[in-house]
Amino acid sequence: MKVVSVEAIPFSLPVRREFRWNGLQQGLGQFVLVKVTTDSGLAGYGEAVPLPDWGGDFGRRAGETRSTVISMVNSLFSPALLGRDPCALSEAIAAMEQVVVGHTYAKCAVEMALHDLWGKCIGQPLYRLLGGAVRDAVPIAHMVGLMEQDEAVAEAVGAVSDGVRALQIKGGEDGERDVALIRELRRRLGPGVLLRLDANQGYGTAKRALNILSTFPPGELDYIEQPVRGLDQMSAVRRELRIPVVADESCWTPRDALDVVQEKAADCISIYLAKAGGFRAANAVASIAQAAQLPCDVNGSIESGVGNAANVHFAISTPAVTLPAVIPVSAPAGQHPCRIGGNYFEDDIITKPFPFRDGKVFPPEGPGLGIEIDEHKLLKFRQ
Repeated sequence: MKVVSVEAIPFSLPVRREFRWNGLQQGLGQFVLVKVTTDSGLAGYGEAVPLPDWGGDFGRRAGETRSTVISMVNSLFSPALLGRDPCALSEAIAAMEQVVVGHTYAKCAVEMALHDLWGKCIGQPLYRLLGGAVRDAVPIAHMVGLMEQDEAVAEAVGAVSDGVRALQIKGGEDGERDVALIRELRRRLGPGVLLRLDANQGYGTAKRALNILSTFPPGELDYIEQPVRGLDQMSAVRRELRIPVVADESCWTPRDALDVVQEKAADCISIYLAKAGGFRAANAVASIAQAAQLPCDVNGSIESGVGNAANVHFAISTPAVTLPAVIPVSAPAGQHPCRIGGNYFEDDIITKPFPFRDGKVFPPEGPGLGIEIDEHKLLKFRQ
């Protein structure tokens, strides 16, 4: 079996409501679907959700856009992969590394499609190819974007009413607002809901972050995600704070994970498949975190059902991923199991909803990613 085409297809999904976080310059719902087709007619799918303003600490990682992803896939990765065995993943990944440095979101989308093909070839779900399931489902953390306090409280309460037991609260623009919101949520929701405040580097310096975060008494805030920029500042916050610190922007690659461990800059690591550049590099990040006894979650840029299927397969097969994941509950229009929890889009290009119960999302059934593309929806949302 040989690769005969590699295609990048831009599409957008309508959002349930606007979601925003500190530093985000574009809205959710803008994707690139990657389709890898073989001479047998079998096709595998991957996805990128590129963000132009997302570049890690001090802009050390270049932001990607839909245009850059499409260009990389069509002009560089496609010629490098045509005629190759799609199941020879190590060779395919090496071929992509040889033609361009970086562009991890584009590389991840192609690698995802190749893994989907591999699973379909042998009739196995992707999580088995990644080592087998260590849990049957993934508890989700619903993202509450930057919004007025009354709106944020309503969003959070609605998600909890849907069975979600963990929340990621976006902050970082106004520390006083963040403290007041977390306190109100704890008062309204009680001790049984995990609250994770994500500042997206917005508190600037360790001194300012500590002035804000030290006001929380024990039990009010469970985690603080990426309060500042840079491992030295992250380390200074972690040394003085009792609240566990999660590294996100500061940790993309396995090398970054080693640096986080050596600098003692975080208590947890948030893994994105796209930040790492695919399953293999993300697994290396998880292995380093596990060796250092740092729990992880799976996070992302709120993917469609294609990328989210990859998230779920990775999360259930990776021992280090023990924290609730900030990922959607993917579903086509009219079939979403929740009013608010994990519900970010009004529709999707997949044909069936992901199974969801008790605040947990289960992998879609079937070989590879386990999803089927609705071609009519793809045509409708294609751009």
